[in-house]
Amino acid sequence: MMNKKRKGLIKKGYKQLKNDNKLDFLLKLVDILSRTKLNNTKALKGFPCKHDFNTELSIRQFLTVRVLGYSFNKAILYSIGANKPLRCPLPKEWRCALIKQEVQVDRLSCALLWQGYVFLLWAHGVIQGLKSIIYLINSKKILREYVFFNDIEKDSLPTNSKAHNIVNWYLKWKGGVKNIDTIAHSAPNVSNYKYNNLQVFYIDGLPNLEGVQIARYFFLQVYLIFYSLLLIFIKPYSAILLSELLKLLRVNLANDKELARDYLFHSSGAFYRPIWTYAAENKGSRILFYFYSTNTENFKTKAGYPIQHPRHLMSWSHYLVWDKFQTDFLKRFGHHKSTIEEVGPIWFSSSGRAIDVSLNSIAVFDVTPFNEDVFVTLGPVNEYHIPKIANQFLGDIYSVLEKNDLIMAHKIKRKNKKAHKEYMHNLKKLKKQPNYIEINPDLDATELIKKTKACISMPFTSTALIAKHEGRPSVYYDPSGIVQAGDRAAHGIPLLVGIDELQEWVKGINQ
Repeated sequence: MMNKKRKGLIKKGYKQLKNDNKLDFLLKLVDILSRTKLNNTKALKGFPCKHDFNTELSIRQFLTVRVLGYSFNKAILYSIGANKPLRCPLPKEWRCALIKQEVQVDRLSCALLWQGYVFLLWAHGVIQGLKSIIYLINSKKILREYVFFNDIEKDSLPTNSKAHNIVNWYLKWKGGVKNIDTIAHSAPNVSNYKYNNLQVFYIDGLPNLEGVQIARYFFLQVYLIFYSLLLIFIKPYSAILLSELLKLLRVNLANDKELARDYLFHSSGAFYRPIWTYAAENKGSRILFYFYSTNTENFKTKAGYPIQHPRHLMSWSHYLVWDKFQTDFLKRFGHHKSTIEEVGPIWFSSSGRAIDVSLNSIAVFDVTPFNEDVFVTLGPVNEYHIPKIANQFLGDIYSVLEKNDLIMAHKIKRKNKKAHKEYMHNLKKLKKQPNYIEINPDLDATELIKKTKACISMPFTSTALIAKHEGRPSVYYDPSGIVQAGDRAAHGIPLLVGIDELQEWVKGINQ
């Protein structure tokens, strides 16, 4: 937990960037560092693991995810607010890149923190390696024809065929493997069960090993641990990627039949492609990366399109996207001769519970604003997802719908303890209004859309595209005038700006 003084200085740093009209500064630094190549990455060639991936790119992907997140943003903002040199764990090449950007860097502190961080990653790799040995010894699952869904929760698993979750979507998708007998997943604390004619199993995501394979894995693991420790201060990347290299080793040792037919990864983990997936692909598995959302771009401004998150790092071989707009979005980052397949809306999670709303209802979807402590560390390039705009969005919609005798069926994305107090207070007042219905955030957005007359979404959430796909009138509404007409992130969905345009549209669908 941060103390109040540090929080105050972080906020001060944010306000200074805002006053200087440099809110994109954090994202610019991330973009620069994620493009700065790292040296001494050839040490990985000493590992007894077959690999033909770009080791330097994989390391840069891994460190971008691990290092250039919230903690990096906090460190930069604190440095600005306290007027002190930056202190955070960064490799030498990235420290030099920051200095070129005229960022004050405490070289000694950053170097020492970096060495400590490298050791922690090495220790984490040792622990994960030992856990994998224990897992393999205790594992009795014999999987034959299966697909694996990475990083999902219970609500993404099927209980009935009507639920709009990723597994049901895959089973309906014409491009999915048809002759499977098992759905494997990483959702924690879910007992194994049977769904229709399929087994639904939890696994750790990697292929099983047996007998001599486990023994070989153990001895090679010991070798890798000591090899990486020996080079930890000279060529640190072997220690940094130890846990990932042990996974790669396990895939290399496994028989091809132990691998899944398809491995599915989603867009919350976009920037780092696990290095073991290259080996799995070489052994005949298909590695699929799918977008369960289209809300992936920063808003266009009057000056044009701002800098984007570092999607230039992505190196997946097969993307599943919603439409041509998302295809074009990917192509702008120059992706490594990847296959990009347009498949329509992709479901992700659903509680499967029924929704009961009036046919005279309009489905409304917003974006929950975070409290200030969290918001400033996200590295926002503008102040759009803030309580003032979110509350005006809801207030304008309720006012217009009430005048037209329509019900506002409002669903927030998910319950969030970090939601801003002003926003939550506004929701409490709305709940007391006669024409407002609060939809449980755990319920299915697609099911709500199907049972309502039309859909109003905050820019640029995916629900607008789902509604269009389901044949419902669908618009984005911006009460602020910040969002620019013609923004490609709208995917062709109409954008209404201001309460007058909203009133005209509602009148039109209510005739």
